[in-house]
Amino acid sequence: MLCVQQRDSEEIRRVLAAFQAPVRECVDGRGAIAAARSFPLFCAIVPLQMPDMGASALIGSLHAAAPGLAVLVVVDSPAVSEAVAVMRSGAHAVIDSRILSTGLMVHLAPLLRGR
Repeated sequence: MLCVQQRDSEEIRRVLAAFQAPVRECVDGRGAIAAARSFPLFCAIVPLQMPDMGASALIGSLHAAAPGLAVLVVVDSPAVSEAVAVMRSGAHAVIDSRILSTGLMVHLAPLLRGR
């Protein structure tokens, strides 16, 4: 599991700990791409905007580095256009930060069961 650092990182860590999912963290998109090339990953949790790139650009690079990687994008008060854009770029799901724990549980449970 890969987690790009974001405002809600502590809440994300708590949810992942409940699933007993091993986590590799990074601070930006470049770090996420390097991790995807270096380690076997099945899921990435990323914010809509990182210091060095947006989620849509990152998703394409992550899929090139790790085909089949499920990318969950966390957004604050998502506009429909933002959600559509990241889904079109290959996101597995868009999760509203206002319901982050629940959204992660809903989307991670089936991914983890399938492993």
